[in-house]
Amino acid sequence: MDKSIKIERVSALIAVYNPDLVYFEKAVASVLSQTAPVLELVLVNDGGSETFRSVLPDDVRIRVFSKKNEGVAATRNFAIQQCRGEYIAFLDQDDYWYPDKLHEQLAMIPEPGEPCMVTSPVDIIDHRGAFIEKKIKRIQNVYFLKAYKEKALLHLAEENFIYSSTPLVHQAVFKKAGGFDSSAQPHDDWDMYLRVALAGFPIYCCRQRALSVWRSHGANESRDFHGMLHSKCRVEKKLLRTAMEPSVRRLLETNLHLDYVKRDHLLYKGEHYAHFRKLIFGHLWVLVKEYSINRELCKELDNILKRRIRTLVYKSMRRYLLSFFYQAKMFRDGK
Repeated sequence: MDKSIKIERVSALIAVYNPDLVYFEKAVASVLSQTAPVLELVLVNDGGSETFRSVLPDDVRIRVFSKKNEGVAATRNFAIQQCRGEYIAFLDQDDYWYPDKLHEQLAMIPEPGEPCMVTSPVDIIDHRGAFIEKKIKRIQNVYFLKAYKEKALLHLAEENFIYSSTPLVHQAVFKKAGGFDSSAQPHDDWDMYLRVALAGFPIYCCRQRALSVWRSHGANESRDFHGMLHSKCRVEKKLLRTAMEPSVRRLLETNLHLDYVKRDHLLYKGEHYAHFRKLIFGHLWVLVKEYSINRELCKELDNILKRRIRTLVYKSMRRYLLSFFYQAKMFRDGK
């Protein structure tokens, strides 16, 4: 190990709620076997079953707390208050770390003890533990593209590229940027990263390889598309009240209008065709008008947003026309 890296200064944190015991046991083992040893592993049970205790190894570094059910954001905040380490590393209960995850991230911090956030790419596996190569390639391409950019806030505002089992964050960051916001769930992690960047803390991105593994399965919150879009809009509106840089505001405004149109498309998918038609043109008009007037972005992001807007306009027009056909068919079928 690099002698400049102090050991035993990292608290690992897992919010626990009725975990799959096989996944959870692997997550815990991945923390305790780090080549840069953790000071402690803080586990907080968010009002669920206590059966997870049966798979915990006999390790003095493990500290277990229980509280009433309040959701993952409040549970993370409670856990942060219990952490004694200088840095806090987050891990979800069904994910795991590679053995050198913390060593590699600590080595990226230029000055030991610097208040900052360190992130890294992830690998993606399915419920059986098999790597999902196409998804890995897609999300890592986005990560590596954004990790090399200087304006971390701008590229993070355009799209969250940081997975929740990767960040290593200094305790001082939370004192200035605040804790996780329960009203932003399930985008509470993205909301936090944006506030870290807005507060001016450095975000160091590991650019070599994945250091964590994210498990994709049926219980992932990201499969609730309706809830995800609503929470994303809440975060964008919240950040618009605090972001001062014009380019960041323009980006958030455009993304917000894009998400309004995407929410309209959920009405189409739910066969609420009349309601879809009532809303879609108004939201499309605002999106195109606002973007045309308020373009103050770098060329790369400008091109990305133009492609997104163009694709969504074409899809909306096609679905607008198809909605008449499907509504008539439902009427004929007596639905």
